Amino acid sequence: MKILLIYPSSRHIEIAINKYVTLDAFTPSLGLLYLGKMLEQHDHTVEVIDCNAEEINKDNIKSKIKSFDAIGMTIYSKPEELLFSKQLSNIIRNNYPDIPLIIGGPHSSIFPEGSMIDHNADICVCGEGEFRINHIVDAINGKKKFSKIPGIYYKEGKKIKHTKPAEQIKDINKIPFPSRHLIDKYDYGYLIKTKLIKGKVTSFITTRGCPHRCRYCQIHTHFPYFRTRTYENISQELEEVANQGYDSVVFSDDNFLAQKKKVEKLMDFVIKKEFGLKFWIINARVDSADKNLFEKLRDGGVEAINFGVESGNQDTLDYYNKTITPDQACYAVNLSDDMGFFTSANFIIGAPIETKGHIDKTIRFARSLPLDNTFFYTLIYLYGSPIWNEAVKEGKIQKDEFWVNPDVKRGLSQFTEEELQNFAKKASNRFYFNPRYLYRLLSKAMKSKDFSYIKAGLRIYF
Repeated sequence: MKILLIYPSSRHIEIAINKYVTLDAFTPSLGLLYLGKMLEQHDHTVEVIDCNAEEINKDNIKSKIKSFDAIGMTIYSKPEELLFSKQLSNIIRNNYPDIPLIIGGPHSSIFPEGSMIDHNADICVCGEGEFRINHIVDAINGKKKFSKIPGIYYKEGKKIKHTKPAEQIKDINKIPFPSRHLIDKYDYGYLIKTKLIKGKVTSFITTRGCPHRCRYCQIHTHFPYFRTRTYENISQELEEVANQGYDSVVFSDDNFLAQKKKVEKLMDFVIKKEFGLKFWIINARVDSADKNLFEKLRDGGVEAINFGVESGNQDTLDYYNKTITPDQACYAVNLSDDMGFFTSANFIIGAPIETKGHIDKTIRFARSLPLDNTFFYTLIYLYGSPIWNEAVKEGKIQKDEFWVNPDVKRGLSQFTEEELQNFAKKASNRFYFNPRYLYRLLSKAMKSKDFSYIKAGLRIYF
């Protein structure tokens, strides 16, 4: 069969009230590339459309999908992404109603029947699909019964039926390496129309899930257990990536430095092999900061690291069950800066216990750190997260609400939704329009002769 896999995206993100920036092609979607490998191993022909990497509209999507026997699409809960995936499914259904549409991904897993109805889909995969996708294709071809495939919802006539839940994949080392060639047509490493990551870029994961239990995070809804790949399995894939001609690798783990000894061993491996690869770390905890480890990261080719700092207030961090301190954040960011990494951090504004004093303190704390970039988010009550569960029990959130902005009117914050968005906008402005920050960033750019980060920053605000 000829199968099309779609990664939907509106290609824009709102960073403040009515202020949007372009997402562009930053990193590939590994989920689709894993599925692609499984399908190719069963002699199916696979193509991928990444809507972050190319502009998709009503006219060109019709021409792209007409020659396929089945279509798969990832569904996300973020409102603008969910709206876009619905629009895509409407185009598919209105023009090619007989092509089987398979949906999966985070939103489909938590609201399978609703997602099928909203997207007029034929099959919905709940959870990890690598070892079920070929069974689904066999069922489409009449070689297998849908009722025998665990963890799916499917249409039988006008009815939607479902099977028993599928178990989480216990040994992720058994999953074949992703088919990266499927997105060779795209150039990644872009953000806000600026090439930030150099050369040929790919993404990479060494784990699934996270061993920590932060109160605002929904990761355990999708990945109840933290699973890791072996050093041998990871090093084999890194060697494959190097042989495929990649220049930069983005580690997209939810907590890449969770196993520091393994990371040190991997850095020793890439140093010994002299791959010449450059690495970006998207998610790291500040309590993982260690001088010996960070020196290994530097020598192994790490260029950038992003920390989840979240707050400058200890009581807010305790409320989030973050199990870190502001002092640890200060140490981690300064150590990262000393290593020469492009250092960024996430901050969350709007915990129910937070006053304006808390928010101002977080902004001052962020400004005091030698950060090259920050992201100020307002708290979101995400389906299945501990704070979402608590709010549901208290009757503040309904069970069918999956993405809830905090608001004093609902008892979810001490501020209105608009006030929190304004605080986030104010935080960004105070951080970026800071003479010390501008001087530091310009000095780094002059030293490295790389002005891409300055270009990206200017495109956000001008």
